[in-house]
Amino acid sequence: MRNRVIVIGAVVLIAFVIGSRSNRPVIKQSKGETARKMWNDPRARKGRKKLAKKITKAAKKHG
Repeated sequence: MRNRVIVIGAVVLIAFVIGSRSNRPVIKQSKGETARKMWNDPRARKGRKKLAKKITKAAKKHG
């Protein structure tokens, strides 16, 4: 009896997870659009700016 309750609970849980994920909209973007969004991301810009400063500082030090 206990095993039957556990199996039914597991089936209900799996059905709930599948049901909750099934109605999510799928938004497809082209790779170019994704790359553009990543490039224009403020954090990415800040990271590129910091990296450029490091590189110029290192080039001046060794140059």
